[in-house]
Amino acid sequence: MLNLLNLVTSPMSQLEFREVTNEQEWDDLILTLPNYSFLNSSARYQYLKEVGGHTFRYLVFKGDEFKGLVAGNIGHSKIFGKFLECKHTPLLKDAKKADWDEILTFCKDLGRTNGCFMVRTSPLIECDSNLEEAYSENFVVEAPIQNIDALISQYFDLNKSEEDLRHDMTDSTRNNINKLSKNPDISVKIFEDNSQFELFKNFHEQTKKNKGYVDRPAELLLKELQIQVENHMCYMIVGYFKDRPISIWQCTVFGKYMHIYQAGSDTEFREKNIRVTYLLFWESVKLAKQLGLQILDLFGGMTPPNYIGRKHPWSGVNSFKESLGGKKMVYMHSRDFAINRPMYFLYYIYSYVRTTLKGYTVKW
Repeated sequence: MLNLLNLVTSPMSQLEFREVTNEQEWDDLILTLPNYSFLNSSARYQYLKEVGGHTFRYLVFKGDEFKGLVAGNIGHSKIFGKFLECKHTPLLKDAKKADWDEILTFCKDLGRTNGCFMVRTSPLIECDSNLEEAYSENFVVEAPIQNIDALISQYFDLNKSEEDLRHDMTDSTRNNINKLSKNPDISVKIFEDNSQFELFKNFHEQTKKNKGYVDRPAELLLKELQIQVENHMCYMIVGYFKDRPISIWQCTVFGKYMHIYQAGSDTEFREKNIRVTYLLFWESVKLAKQLGLQILDLFGGMTPPNYIGRKHPWSGVNSFKESLGGKKMVYMHSRDFAINRPMYFLYYIYSYVRTTLKGYTVKW
């Protein structure tokens, strides 16, 4: 039986929204959904609770049938105030338009109750006519942001043989992996503990400075990774040159997925053009196959399919990831519901201008 903290229904409701305390029951049910990610996991929920703020999660039932989940947290903008953000949710199985209407109403009510100026949803759904119709009728609009949180990503089918996965690569990528594999100065080690955290922090900070992007403080990121270690979800793949570590990939495992969540490199060796990242990718493929997983997800950093040939801050990363093979997965655009419409109008203009001036596109 589910240990219920709360059961949310209304007289006209067909859905029930249940809070749970049993982490294993939560994860077991999430893994029955067709699409999900580690952002839906109990480990992620534990992290968000630990770092403070208001976070929530609900399992969605219709009678005794498990239908999906709604989860998210309350964020805060210094300029515009509080907002409700649902990353990679809501998710529903076999949902009708009426189900999506209920879900959106539930999210809007949560936003209003918590004094938010808007609600943002970003479900891992490629397309759904019922959801699109519900969005339209509920005045939900496409968010004025780029494709964050891996809503466009590169997926690799791990049911394929290693030979077929190699065949899907470009010739140059395949040759790079072959040369690196035969180079006696290059080696790779895999860790499933926190022994590489200081190395990861060092390389992550170097990469942030080199690329010029903003991320959470390293202490918060390591707190999340420590929870993943405790839940046997975190792997560190480290590349070495003459026994000196020069690059690291952090992989998060949840259900059928391995997500390449974080990465970092020694800037000095980046400048020497030692392309060990190709080998780290191949080692992550082999590790994921050994673990019996089905999908390797490079977790974002991709340009939209219709943005080929245009300038974009992620063009180089996109080209690298596409050269590895796999398939570009494109999920529906993040959507916003304005609770405070005047405030949201100001936010929309601000966010649109800020995003496009940086060279990103808000369309995909």
